[in-house]
Order: sequence, then structure tokens, then C-alpha cells
Amino acid sequence: MSYYIAPQSENLMLGELVIYRVVKRLSDYKAENGQLYRVFKSKKDMKEALLVPLYRGVGNKLKKQPSDFVIRF
Repeated sequence: MSYYIAPQSENLMLGELVIYRVVKRLSDYKAENGQLYRVFKSKKDMKEALLVPLYRGVGNKLKKQPSDFVIRF
């Protein structure tokens, strides 16, 4: 399984280009402290998911935020 990770923009506009970094483990990604990231667990999930889970950088690690998400349509 691979994880697709990209920083979450504060002013996300429709059609904005997002570049994902692919890692094998979440621990392989060095996150900035306090930054929000969108994370998908597979390429299929990235294409089909309506809810985008958000993770926050805590130290150098990603921690899932259960109450934060983005809805795609």
C-alpha cells in the first residue's frame, strides 16, 4: 500500500493543481509542525473518495484529525 500526501491549502480554489508525494509508510514523510495535509491510502481512494481525511503535522509525524475533513464533489 502507498500513501498519497499533499499539503492542504487554506484557500483551495476549484481546479487548483495539487501535487502528491507517494510514500510507503506515513512515518516516511517528514511533516511541518502545525501544517494540515490531505492523505489518501491508495490511488483508487484518491480518485473515488468523497471525503478527504486531513492529518496535522505534529513534530515530524502526521497525526489524523478525526473531526477535520474536506468534501469533494
